[in-house]
Amino acid sequence: MRQNLARHYRKVHPRRVSSLLQQKLETGASRGLKIRRARRILLYALISLAIILVGIVAAQVINTNTVRLRQRPQLSILIEGAPLTVPSNIGIDRTLWKDHSLDQYGVGGKSPLLTTDNSGAIHVESNTLRNFTLHDFLRVWGESIDYSQVVGNSVQPGESSCILVNGEVIPVVQDVILADQQKITLEIISGDCSALS
Repeated sequence: MRQNLARHYRKVHPRRVSSLLQQKLETGASRGLKIRRARRILLYALISLAIILVGIVAAQVINTNTVRLRQRPQLSILIEGAPLTVPSNIGIDRTLWKDHSLDQYGVGGKSPLLTTDNSGAIHVESNTLRNFTLHDFLRVWGESIDYSQVVGNSVQPGESSCILVNGEVIPVVQDVILADQQKITLEIISGDCSALS
């Protein structure tokens, strides 16, 4: 067909034959270049998109597993003067990890509020800078404090449940924002908490 077209141009349009045939050839060649260029651009765009997505996923993994907040408040529990041991592995061992509402802030599959031994040291290790409270820790542990009990120990008539923070008595209903090197004592005493001040 192309040969017939060339013959036609040579016979009927002898002056234009070379320019028309050359233009057609260039158009076909340039179309091929355009297609190759478009494919190359698409390939580079796909590679760039893949690199961006991998970077976003990697950044998310790194953010989730990077400790941004580290604090060590100290918790003591006294029941009528007798110390109660704060168990090891709260927030690590599933039997001592009752509330999972803060899990998104933990690092390495642990709660952001945990204990590693029975010394009473609360490890605050979070991937986010935010405030955590004593009641948050107690919920992770599955315990609480109120006027009628302290971590499952009943307050008898004539006794009081008390919270001391660095030696200062605070109301049991008030929450305590955890801080580094803070000394917290939960206590059941005979009489009123004001006697502790």
